[in-house]
Amino acid sequence: MASESNKPFLPFDIIINILKRLPIKSIVRFQCVCKDWKNLFAIPSFIAEQVLHSARENPLLLIHDYDYKYRRSSLRLLNQKMETAEVLSTHSIDSFGRRWRINGSCNGLLCVELDTEQGRFPVSYLLWNPVMNEVREVPQTLNDFSSLSMVGFGYSSVINDFKIVRLYHPEMLKKKEDQISFNTLNRAQMFSLSTGLWKELEFGALNTELSDDAVCVNGNIFWVELGFFPLIVSFHIAIEMFTFTTMQTLPSSVDIAELFLCPYRPLVHGNKLAMCDGKRSSTYSIYIWVVEEGDSEYGKSLICTEKYKIGPLATVLTPQCIWRNQIVCNYVLGEFEGKGKDKDKGDLNDSLHLFNLTTKEWTKFHKFSAAYYRCSFFNYERSLVSVCNI
Repeated sequence: MASESNKPFLPFDIIINILKRLPIKSIVRFQCVCKDWKNLFAIPSFIAEQVLHSARENPLLLIHDYDYKYRRSSLRLLNQKMETAEVLSTHSIDSFGRRWRINGSCNGLLCVELDTEQGRFPVSYLLWNPVMNEVREVPQTLNDFSSLSMVGFGYSSVINDFKIVRLYHPEMLKKKEDQISFNTLNRAQMFSLSTGLWKELEFGALNTELSDDAVCVNGNIFWVELGFFPLIVSFHIAIEMFTFTTMQTLPSSVDIAELFLCPYRPLVHGNKLAMCDGKRSSTYSIYIWVVEEGDSEYGKSLICTEKYKIGPLATVLTPQCIWRNQIVCNYVLGEFEGKGKDKDKGDLNDSLHLFNLTTKEWTKFHKFSAAYYRCSFFNYERSLVSVCNI
């Protein structure tokens, strides 16, 4: 009879190393194996390791299509072979009975904004882990208004917390019938997942007109101002502080005459803030710059270094995100272009495109119904992060 000392044994750190590599659904199922494993899967350090492994070894592209004709959404994950790895159920979000959009993706969580349906409903947000099928309703904001605002979503590993940041103008606080749309924003509200509360933040005295995209990099949420010398607005999630940094030097090749028509889009490249410009009517080219702090003739400033110039192209392809060292682009119909196929553009209208930054090759993928002419794209990693317990 074997003694206790002769029983097969694996050190716990090796067990952890094995478990973090398993599919999420398997990990969830294995919670019933023993109490130690169930407790392990709820420990922040294990969840962080699992997310890191997922992001490094199996980064996915999340595509959200919305069919305006039938008012329905499609949410799918693409793998590195550009195959549909999983079609995610949207029932838990659709059950709210309103159109919705995704404001951001971070560590497996999505920040979802429910449409106000032309002011019939207050602005509402949800935090959603579609792989775990968990949804959490975010409490109503401190003030009920439905006009223009800019939203950022991100995570800080320093404090292990997710935060939603909303920038707005105080004139939006008027009664709905008196509201007017403001492009300048000078107030901020923040929601913390760990506390479950909103609070007002000091945003500064600047009247800032921002692009409607935000990205999270290394615990900071970034927006880009529209202007000749763009202002980078950053929010440090851990210390809850805004920083405003003007780029005193424009990126090379910038056409100032087109700057306001073709605002920069913030991206993430190599775990750094990047900017792209892909709507040059004169060149049909895509430019990617990496933004880093450096010394200029004006002192400390954010310096743009041009990393890639792609083109000229046959038509305008709009960069949406950088995924696995590839730029994800789509052809966005102009306001007066209609939805049919253009003889000169072939099937661009219903295709997405990848440009590999290493091989410099284009790949066309994801043909979709003409009704789905609005899509959004996000880097995504399957994770154990719970919207209920953090």
